[in-house]
Amino acid sequence: MDIAWIGHAAFRLRGRDAAVVMDPAPSSTGFRLNRPQADIVTVSNDAPEHSWSAGVGGKWQHCLSGPGEFEIKNVLVTGVETPGGQNQVNPRRNIAFVVTIDDLIVAHLGDMTAAPLPAALEELNRADVVLLPIGGNGHMDAASAVELIGMLEPPLVIPMLYKAGSETATLDGVEAFLKATGASMPETVDTHVNLTRRDLSETTTVLMLNPRGETD
Repeated sequence: MDIAWIGHAAFRLRGRDAAVVMDPAPSSTGFRLNRPQADIVTVSNDAPEHSWSAGVGGKWQHCLSGPGEFEIKNVLVTGVETPGGQNQVNPRRNIAFVVTIDDLIVAHLGDMTAAPLPAALEELNRADVVLLPIGGNGHMDAASAVELIGMLEPPLVIPMLYKAGSETATLDGVEAFLKATGASMPETVDTHVNLTRRDLSETTTVLMLNPRGETD
């Protein structure tokens, strides 16, 4: 299964039978979506930065934006409601999606800002790979992200929603998160990774990706 970070919270998962585009982002975020081909689109919340499904190519007929369990083209998708949004006092609804594609389980947390309720946490705890917001300033910050990693203990974490270009300059950079997790920025960083179950570690590993759609 191939995971590509397009930028902001936008990812493409591509397996043997289907491709999933998650939280498609418009160019106002500083990233070009470039009409990635998809069979399934997921949208964690209705903010324009997370829901630009019009920019997704392919013959997709399914745009998932709510809780529930779905099976499409041999891909299992479960949506669970979590705290999210720019307002910590009255957070808006956010849907985290757990996707089983090929033999791996990927959890995209969308714009989740705090630990979810136990039922949602139990679902997220199944994930092999967690796509994790870390940029603070109305989104989940590094400290909360590290705390959540301790709850979920996933084999692999890929950070997202942090400063990675001029349009995301209001977000925190990745440095605090890397320091808190004991990880470091590798010399070379790709825009995607191809994974199988045998690539997973027994302990949590942080994998950095470059945004494929960066315009700077």
